[in-house]
Amino acid sequence: MTKIRERVFDAFFGHPRGLPGRIGGAIMARGNADQEHWAVDRLAPPVGAHLLVVGHGPGVGLALAAGRVGPTGRVVGVDPSATMRQLATARCAEAIAAGVVEIRDGAADRTGCADASMDAVVSVNNVMLWDRQAGLAEAVRVLRPGGLLVITVHRHVLDTSAEHLANDVAAVGFVDVSLQVRPRRMNSPAIEVVARRPTG
Repeated sequence: MTKIRERVFDAFFGHPRGLPGRIGGAIMARGNADQEHWAVDRLAPPVGAHLLVVGHGPGVGLALAAGRVGPTGRVVGVDPSATMRQLATARCAEAIAAGVVEIRDGAADRTGCADASMDAVVSVNNVMLWDRQAGLAEAVRVLRPGGLLVITVHRHVLDTSAEHLANDVAAVGFVDVSLQVRPRRMNSPAIEVVARRPTG
């Protein structure tokens, strides 16, 4: 019975696909909205910035980021789920047509971005699905010196402690690592990690 529940959950949220994935996407769009807004607000990206969104899901964060960096900036979204890419493409159709948003098949450890090409890397409720060491190393690679990494995740889905996550971020070379655990009334606390790629 547990394995059946795990398979069902995976189809909705872990590796969303088909009709369950579309239903999961609608739930994510609503349930993650607070964190998507927090992440983009925390970055406060200027017009013209280049951002990478890892595991973009239904595209709420992509749309928010595009509204900040366009018309001259760029937001690249990577997600291994074809269902999520379809939902995000529909949500961001105008920004895609304007050349501000690009959506591609990918994951934390295979973004397809060039070295030092991004001003920020953002992950909302996705880090628990990463090969964490490989994904964080990829973030270091694609960020420009001084670029920001912003991770936020529901405490109840994170597969490690908040402190361990922050330590993993520091271990790959990020500096100025900050950790916040933000209580919420209607959900488990939001774990929020912000760090910077060294400038030297």
